[in-house]
Amino acid sequence: MDKAVIRTEEIYDAATDDEAFDRLAATLADAVGARSGVLHWGRTPQHVAEISYSGYFSDAQMALYDEEFQGDDIWGVALDRAEAINRVWNVEALVPIRAYEDSRIYNEWIRGMGDDTFHCLGGVIQKDGTTGHIGLHRGRAQKPFSEGEVRAMQDNIGHIGRMFAIRSKLDRARHHGRSLHATLDMVGHAVFTLRPNGALIDCNRLADALLRRGDALGLRQRQLKALDPRDDEALQAAFRAAAARQGGQASAIFVHRERGLPYVLSIAAVRVGTERQIVAIVTDPADRDLSLSSRIRALYGLTRAEAEVAEALCQGRGLEELSQERGVALNTVRTQIKNIYVKLDCSRQSELVARIGALPRLSGFEDME
Repeated sequence: MDKAVIRTEEIYDAATDDEAFDRLAATLADAVGARSGVLHWGRTPQHVAEISYSGYFSDAQMALYDEEFQGDDIWGVALDRAEAINRVWNVEALVPIRAYEDSRIYNEWIRGMGDDTFHCLGGVIQKDGTTGHIGLHRGRAQKPFSEGEVRAMQDNIGHIGRMFAIRSKLDRARHHGRSLHATLDMVGHAVFTLRPNGALIDCNRLADALLRRGDALGLRQRQLKALDPRDDEALQAAFRAAAARQGGQASAIFVHRERGLPYVLSIAAVRVGTERQIVAIVTDPADRDLSLSSRIRALYGLTRAEAEVAEALCQGRGLEELSQERGVALNTVRTQIKNIYVKLDCSRQSELVARIGALPRLSGFEDME
């Protein structure tokens, strides 16, 4: 089969199409008449980010290889040598047949599962900080790979390397997006990213929960709306003002709900490339930051009781109220407050509130102590 035909577009389809990538090992194996194929890429020679294999070996057999035989793969070791990089090899040129016949991987893995994989067309591809591996295999009873088949793969090695590099860059971009989303989910406010007309682009977990609650805000034709008509008039005016405003100014409005204190919406615009987007941050005054107590204990060395008292003072509770709530004498509360002031190096409740209020509100944490 010296006239192997490898279609370049099938390689580049695999750059952005996950299903095409999953099929690519089988596609390349078929092109050169191989019985099985595997290819994978990672950011270092030892790292595997994604793998495509033709399905000849089962998932269990591949898992056994990963766990017990990867370090004994004498074909892989030979291909990893620096002088072998970015070339496709008939691996028999690097590993003598007798050495392969005597190897642990052949006798315990290949023969151990009743297989006779014996010939390999393989290579290591390095491109733009990405390292990829490819291996195409035939059985012992099949003929070795020909020079024409080696050339056919070599002619496409650059395309395969670029495909690996594209997938790596896309994977980094997706990871970056997931990381930013996880960071926004940690913020203890509902955060909406909107187009200048109020159309939703994205939102964090608390914003999604707020929309599902439906007590003050909702989406109408993908646009963020307040349920109360007067609030919505103010909200849409704030969006228009933010979209037209220059610089880093921000505005704020109240959005009322049927029960409880109104939500506080902070609204500003950001520039993303050549476009302006609106950021609306919704604060629920009733929400409690479950991580606050542990954070102020860590910062100022407060006891658990002192941290709870400090948090209550920030919420506006008085001494007698605290004494009754906590079931302790008024003098005990006074002593705790005195200790808090010493540890925070302040002398007034307003200073205490300012210190603790400066900490960001976080979400999704529970005080596990």
